Amino acid sequence: MGLFGPEKIMLKLEKYNYSPGDTIKGNVKLNLKKPTQARKIEVSFIGIKIQQQTGMGIGPTASSSRSTNKSVVYDFKMPLDYDKEYQNDEYPFEIKIPEDIHHVSQKLEGKVGTALTALKAVSGIHGRIDWYVKAQLDVPKKLDIKKKQKIVLS
Repeated sequence: MGLFGPEKIMLKLEKYNYSPGDTIKGNVKLNLKKPTQARKIEVSFIGIKIQQQTGMGIGPTASSSRSTNKSVVYDFKMPLDYDKEYQNDEYPFEIKIPEDIHHVSQKLEGKVGTALTALKAVSGIHGRIDWYVKAQLDVPKKLDIKKKQKIVLS
């Protein structure tokens, strides 16, 4: 159930834990009150790199600070259907996760890589990549109807 009644879009995955090379299988189901003209419906596989930096001030009145930076490191979009009237439709999908997906954030090798890793550790920078599957109905001149599901990629 959504905040204001039944959910308009549902995203159901076969499982939520994946490895590189696996295939994400699922269904997108629309449950709209009335027919709605839309440009397209698509499903996306997205990786968002989140870097958090914590810092400590110096002195008696020092306080700690925290900042977060987010950047998209992977975004694969797959259209399921195009310009038409949508209401109660269902779309199965499959997305193959690339074998080399963990090479998305390039690592520096050798002395430069070691120095950069040490600098990040000393400066309090920590990072991770959050992975999502997102379904979205692109409705012109209105808010898009979307649903996002976090998954684990190990």
